[in-house]
Amino acid sequence: MMRFLISIFLFMILCSGSPAKADEFSELKARAKSGDAVAQYNLGIFYDNKEGKTKYAKQAVDWYTKAAEQGLANAQFDLGRMYVTGKGVAQDVELGVSWQLKAAEQGLAGAQFAIGKRYFSGVDLTQDYQQALDMFLKAAEQGLVGAQNQLGVMHFQGEGVPKDIVQAHKWFNIASTSGDESAKRLRSVLEEIMDPEQIDEAQRLAREWVAEHESL
Repeated sequence: MMRFLISIFLFMILCSGSPAKADEFSELKARAKSGDAVAQYNLGIFYDNKEGKTKYAKQAVDWYTKAAEQGLANAQFDLGRMYVTGKGVAQDVELGVSWQLKAAEQGLAGAQFAIGKRYFSGVDLTQDYQQALDMFLKAAEQGLVGAQNQLGVMHFQGEGVPKDIVQAHKWFNIASTSGDESAKRLRSVLEEIMDPEQIDEAQRLAREWVAEHESL
């Protein structure tokens, strides 16, 4: 899922000086203080993106934490990022990754992709190709192009899965439908070593997948 689209709106509120817009921001803060998790997360985004004083990053962490503790997956993911990078809070990679795992377990595609990459590389999590594959598949099923491309790479190189150029072509083809240039290039490279029957099969599999996921 995408972040809630409020950052620019909030900047406009604070920079415009308009009493009406200031009232809207005050209302948002009131909702956040009353325990509205979405409002808390939105304030976190605003302070996270606000340049300048360190206090803004700390405020972002505070609001992300409130929303994350209520189970909001987007907030859990962004709070994890703050801990991993040490922005607005003492760096704690283990805690940061644990928050992102919570978001992934709730089905947030971006978190699943990020955790998949950690499992795949062995950075911050014990390397586990099966866990990486599971996470990439879950994110890809939600239409995340990066995960679709990564599945193509895994099958192309035979990393974590048996080498399968038909499956690789399928995933590169699926990612290409969203305009991913890297996937288009890799698909072309594959076609140079594939026979016509393999290409036909890969294209058929890609068409079937796209037809089954028309709502994405």
